Amino acid sequence: MKVGGYVPDLITFDKVLVDTKVIERIGQHELAQMLNYLKITGMPVGLILNFKRSKLEWKRVILDKS
Repeated sequence: MKVGGYVPDLITFDKVLVDTKVIERIGQHELAQMLNYLKITGMPVGLILNFKRSKLEWKRVILDKS
């Protein structure tokens, strides 16, 4: 799926947008970016995966439609 100029890393079950990273830590910039991706795609749930360290860092992001 291509949305405008954005091509998601992975979409699972047509419901969860997955964005993979290799960064020091997941911060506010990544959370805001994921919220924008969710708004653009209309998907309810996003998952940010950070592979920088030996232990996987991850963050689930849910779009609040209220």
